[in-house]
This record gives sequence, C-alpha cells and structure tokens, in this order.
Amino acid sequence: MAMTLTKIGTDTSTATISGLQKGSHNVLAKSFVTLALMMPAMAFGATVKAQSAADITAASEKAAAHFEAAVASPSVPGINVAIADQKGVIWQQGFGWADVENKVAMTPLHKMRIGSVAKVIATAAMMRLHDEGKVNLDAPVRTYVPAWPEKHPTITLRQLASHTAGIRHYKAGEFLMNTPYPTVTSGLDIFKNDPLLFQPGEDHSYSTFAWTLVSAAIEGADDSRNFKTIVKDEVFTPLAMVNSSFDEQYELISYRQRPYTWDADQGTLKNAPQSDHSYKWAGGGFIASPADISRFAVAHLGDDYLKPDTTLEMFTNATKNNGEQVPFGIGWVTGFGRYLDRYQDNPEALRIMNEHTNSVMHSGGSNGGITMMILCRDHGRAVTVVKNVDGENSANVFMLALQTLDAFHQD
Repeated sequence: MAMTLTKIGTDTSTATISGLQKGSHNVLAKSFVTLALMMPAMAFGATVKAQSAADITAASEKAAAHFEAAVASPSVPGINVAIADQKGVIWQQGFGWADVENKVAMTPLHKMRIGSVAKVIATAAMMRLHDEGKVNLDAPVRTYVPAWPEKHPTITLRQLASHTAGIRHYKAGEFLMNTPYPTVTSGLDIFKNDPLLFQPGEDHSYSTFAWTLVSAAIEGADDSRNFKTIVKDEVFTPLAMVNSSFDEQYELISYRQRPYTWDADQGTLKNAPQSDHSYKWAGGGFIASPADISRFAVAHLGDDYLKPDTTLEMFTNATKNNGEQVPFGIGWVTGFGRYLDRYQDNPEALRIMNEHTNSVMHSGGSNGGITMMILCRDHGRAVTVVKNVDGENSANVFMLALQTLDAFHQD
C-alpha cells in the first residue's frame, strides 16, 4: 500500500491507495482519526464538557462499530462521518469505498454529495446578507428578482426558506436532469410559469425549486457578486470550509466521491446516472466533507459568525398565515418532531432524541448520496453522516447520526 499525506483539511492533500480489500479500509481511515484529533481548535463561543483522549477513543470505537456493520452490506459502497464541537473536529472517519471500480478507500477528505443540506449553506449566505442589511426576509421576492413573473401572488424569502411559499417540488424526471444552466436566474425557467400550489403562507409543502428562487434573490440583493461568489465569501472562506465546493460536473475536483445507486430489483450496485446540478445550487448542488459540514453547523452556536438574534430566528419554527407552526425555521428543520412518529417503535432512537431535544438539522437525498446532519444546541455538537449511494435502505444515515451523537454524549 502506497500512501502520501500532506496537511489534512486542504485541497492539496493526497492519498493514494492500491491493493486494498473493502474489509481493510480501516488501515487508512484510522490514520486520519489520529490526525483529526490534532486539528487546530476553532472556538465558537459556547461551552461544552471537555472529553479526554481516552473518552474520545472509546466513543469513536463505539461509533465505528455501527459504520463497519453498515458497509459490510453489498449495497453500501462507502460512508463518511464527522462529529465536531465548538473547538473543532472531534472524530472523523471514512468507511468502505469512495470509488469501487478503482478501489479507492473512503477518507475524511472526500467531498460527498450532501443533497439538501445545501439549503442550510444557502441560508447562511442569505442571513449574512441579512445581518449586513442587504436582505429583508419579508420583502416581496421581486424586489431582488425582477425576472420572477408578476402574475404570481407576493412571495417573501421567509416563506421560501420555510417551504410555505407554494412553489412546487420536482416533477417526474426532473431530479435527474442533466442540462446545464449558466446562471441561477436561468434555472427559474423550469418552474417560474407554473401555478403555485397554494396562496403563499396558507400551507406547507417542501420544495427544492423554492431555493433556486432564493439563490436568485441572494444574488439580486448584492451589488457586485454572483451567487457562487457570495457563498464562497460568506460561508466557505470565513468558516475555512476548504473541502467544500459546488458540484460542477465538468470540473476536475480533488477527492470527489463516486456516486452510486443500488438496483434493488437486480440486487446490483451501479454507477449513478450523470446529472447536472446547476439548476439547484442552493437546493442541492454542493459537495463537502462531513467535517466541513459539522464545523459549519457548530459555527451557529456562537456569535462570531451570525448575530445571536439571527440564529435564534433561524431556529424558531415558522408559521403559516393562521399561526400554525411548520417543522422548519429559516432553512433548518427545527426539532425531531417529524422523526418521533417515524421511529415510535425504535426505543434506541426515541431515547437518543429525547436526550438531544434542542436540536436542529437537515437531511439530504441526492443522485448517488444520502446525508444526515444534526446540530445539538444543548450539548454543543454536530454530526454529519453521508453515504455515496441512493436507493438502498440497509444503512440508515439518520440512525447512524443519532448513534454517533450518543457515543460522544456526556451527561
């Protein structure tokens, strides 16, 4: 096995692996665990109970057992995980394969398709502009996007970000679109002439296309920068997210995972079809390491990145016109409410959720990847779990995220 490592957490880091079997992936992965514990601390202002090296080792071994079991399934090529607190990454590890055909082991450096977790990244960019006085969440969206048709009822960014605007979700075939869109505004052509599902604020319906309109508004609110530059300037750079980028399908991007899909009818793993995500950068078009996403999440616990009143507003349930709460704040899912019924017959899940009630989160389903990110505000930790496959149910990223939080939890 040949392996060359430079400083972890930089785009120039390299790791070359040959001759590995799936069961031996931990040789490389464990080397990254040690390096992760030596990463520079990043303080974000909140206080959590310190964990000793022995505590971290025990917790990581406990958590790793769940992931090792998950990648033992032929339907799961690889999974990546990272947990962080206000001081930085506590533990990160890759399991299985990032590239099955070329036997490239999954590592913490790999950039994963995070799907709709992109929405909270776009939220951060929007709220930075809000803190600067450039964005009014309650102004008509046409204030920032004149290209949005006048025929539609007035929609606000607050409604778009809480999925109460009435913008539709995907139609059949749209999720796998492979058409490049040169600008965020051009992506509006997919849905801008379709009728709204309901009057804005009257109901709640999840929509990725709503975030295409959000990205156009973010761009329109700034005098000089396009959406990509705003995200880089307001999110990636200040939070040192050097292993995060737009999922540009034609660019060569170091450590980009290979995406797979599980064909349950044939019982075979296949390469995911080619798709272009330029129509939904804000809604599902980023790739990132789990460590970047977990550090991004815990940055919302302090007051150095966003104003405290801003994060409080983001993490407070939005309401419909009649005052009824919806399960979203601004961009983020608020609490485990939607999962409590789903896991009512799972005592382990219920116990862990009850021990981390003050949590916000977002999941992500993508073409060749499934993600779960949870930020526990009370205990000051965030976890991100991503598998590089869709269409399979044996590896439950929500449960894996809960089990990882549980392994590192201290009363």
